[in-house]
Amino acid sequence: MKRREFLSYALAVPAAVTASKVLTAAGEQATPGTYDLILKNGRVLDGAGNPWFTADIAIQNGKIARVGKLGNATARKVIDVTGHYVSPGFIDVHSHTDTTPFQDHWVQSKIRQGITTDVNGQCGGSPAPLNEQMKARAGRGLKSENMNWKTMAEYFDRLEQHKAAHNMVMFVGHGTVRQYVMGENQKTAPTAKQLDEMKAQVRLAMQQGAAGLSTGLDYFPGVYAHTDEIVELAKVVAEFDGIYATHYRGFCSKVMGWTGANNDGLPAFAEAIEIGKRAGCRVEISHVIANIPVSPWRDGRDRVRDMIYAARKDGLDIYCDILTSDWGAPVKWPARDAFPKQYFADGTEKFLAKLADPAQRAVLKKELQTTPLQEMGFEDYTFRLQYLRAGYGDCLWIFPGPSAHLKHPEYEQKHLGQIAKMMGSADLFDAYFDLVLQEHENLWMVGKMMDDNIASLIWPFAMPITDGGAAELPGPESRPVRPSAYQSMPETLMWVRDKKLVTLEDMIRRMTSMPAHVFRLQNRGLIQEGYQADITVFDLDKVKSGCTYETGARPGYPEGIPHVVVNGVLVVENNQLTKALPGAVLRHPSRMTT
Repeated sequence: MKRREFLSYALAVPAAVTASKVLTAAGEQATPGTYDLILKNGRVLDGAGNPWFTADIAIQNGKIARVGKLGNATARKVIDVTGHYVSPGFIDVHSHTDTTPFQDHWVQSKIRQGITTDVNGQCGGSPAPLNEQMKARAGRGLKSENMNWKTMAEYFDRLEQHKAAHNMVMFVGHGTVRQYVMGENQKTAPTAKQLDEMKAQVRLAMQQGAAGLSTGLDYFPGVYAHTDEIVELAKVVAEFDGIYATHYRGFCSKVMGWTGANNDGLPAFAEAIEIGKRAGCRVEISHVIANIPVSPWRDGRDRVRDMIYAARKDGLDIYCDILTSDWGAPVKWPARDAFPKQYFADGTEKFLAKLADPAQRAVLKKELQTTPLQEMGFEDYTFRLQYLRAGYGDCLWIFPGPSAHLKHPEYEQKHLGQIAKMMGSADLFDAYFDLVLQEHENLWMVGKMMDDNIASLIWPFAMPITDGGAAELPGPESRPVRPSAYQSMPETLMWVRDKKLVTLEDMIRRMTSMPAHVFRLQNRGLIQEGYQADITVFDLDKVKSGCTYETGARPGYPEGIPHVVVNGVLVVENNQLTKALPGAVLRHPSRMTT
């Protein structure tokens, strides 16, 4: 075995996993009997990285009962999957499906991709802990009167009562805990008493089944949290063998004092590694590279890779996840991104009037071009402004919002650089200002993260993600959506098929047994007798995305994934939703019940 292949296998697969535990003895015939479901003649990808093999899979009472040649065994339902690959269900290790099942039981944007388990509560935000003040400001898609839980345990109970089609894992969010303890006073460090209260809330969530702690250090209120604060909370997570997942800091960190002047995001990764080492906690770095704009793309990626390799060599149990798309999520014309908040202090209309006045526009443009980001009061990520400053018009993609069409439809699905030329403008800022004036809130924009982001999946410690919530298919006139929420797993399979940079067996491992190991999901992630029957069946030659920015970012389900099984129950059969709801809440192993 080549050294690279050995490292790729050894990083995440438990030592107990061997081919002999997966395969039924050669030539063995199953005793005739009745199972719930048999998948016959599939090319089985066991999830451990072993070469695929032809076998039948029998499922009984939610578990994989037999793997091998089952002869004349019978079942209530038998599906011949000849020519198709049969793998463990895909695990999305960075998702935002926190409360979506309360509106859409079937989370089709996920299960249609073959995703059987979502890891939620990311980027510092989680559904719990929750108090009355937070409910009043609820912005998670539920009416506040329906958010009838306070603790993580109560949220889990409510989710189990409501039911969902796929399995749910949950982090406790640092930003949520900070808001719960500190209220509106978020721009200071917590007092010793407040930090103790935050640690108590993290400990309670971990005791009740949270998988770990997530931070959103590029968002409010995470931008105000010092490294020491995160370390103390991560120490609590380490007590439970949980994991620390971070949406790392951006250039406007109020704590680190970055300005973005040198376009170097590496201190954010160094901080994540420092937190893991000081806290003795396992680490996952979220959507790597997504927030390093205006830097040499490939050089920055390679430097991050080398930092993670070095941290692993030093003994830190660290992983990362990768968005398969090179582009981010569509947002309406972004006051928070390209303009400082104080520009809107007197209301949107007065700001637009300034943009329309040539003299005032010139003043605003000079400020945006030259004033340090922190001096303008930015708190959140600012990559769209940085693209404008750097002249990267091809990194800003323009779409219509809710009305489905721009007033100038010739600008749709073009990047800002192209639109500037069509306008006869030599300046990206002027082109952008004119678009804002023309379209107002009907203007949606997508920012490019980096070229060929998916190529980072060659790293042996990387896992593909959607970084999206889950929903049913919206109508044709709906606003643009993030394609990754519907397509990341099919895009990963297509990349493996077309680029051949890693084997299919190894990528399936990164989508199944590796995340199951990282998140301590017991008895999942492998096609192995006795394991939970979370299974995805796909035709590699026919796997195809149904939602891309090239097609207008209008959502569509993928092709080539005809069957999906969750806890032994078909949730997608012959490309059709069955409306079964067999999903489970997967609590941390200290409370794991399945």
